[in-house]
Amino acid sequence: MGKLILGAILTAIVVFAWEGISWMAIGWHQNGFRTFRDESAVVDVVKANVTSGHGIYLLPAVSEAPKIATAEEKKEFVAKQAKAVKDGPYVYAVIRPGKGEVSMGTNLALSFVRCLICAFLIAALLSQTALHYPARIAFVAAAGLFAGLTSDLPMWIWFENPARDAVVNIADHVIAWIFGGAVLGIFVGKEPVAEP
Repeated sequence: MGKLILGAILTAIVVFAWEGISWMAIGWHQNGFRTFRDESAVVDVVKANVTSGHGIYLLPAVSEAPKIATAEEKKEFVAKQAKAVKDGPYVYAVIRPGKGEVSMGTNLALSFVRCLICAFLIAALLSQTALHYPARIAFVAAAGLFAGLTSDLPMWIWFENPARDAVVNIADHVIAWIFGGAVLGIFVGKEPVAEP
């Protein structure tokens, strides 16, 4: 158990360090970010039109036809929404319309705790295996791929997240957990034993 705990802690440190390098030094995430032509005009429009405070906003909004609408009106409503989605603009955005307290220290601490929880989860799974060291690394890397496929790919499928960003995010998970697996595999997992 002591080796598992030590391995998970060291793995969390390595994954956390990779994420820092990935986001702050490499810049491959930020290369996909776009800016508006006139930010102040967009700020004014956002502030004037936010309806419920901090949250996820969609444009065009997804809503249902009024319950009292006739069948023809409902059909027309659905067709109008489909046309708006097709013609654009389309926006999926997290909006905080006013001031907010952003603490880099708190965010870094939460990010490390997330890495630590993930490291303990994958360590628990890896501890049940009998694999050679390279296969342990592959096992943990596969968990990183799984994380990317379950968290980033749906954003491309359903919310038009650019394919380039989905690929970068998934690759980032895989690389982080290859490094994590290289550390964790030293401490956790059993060597396979050949049956006589």
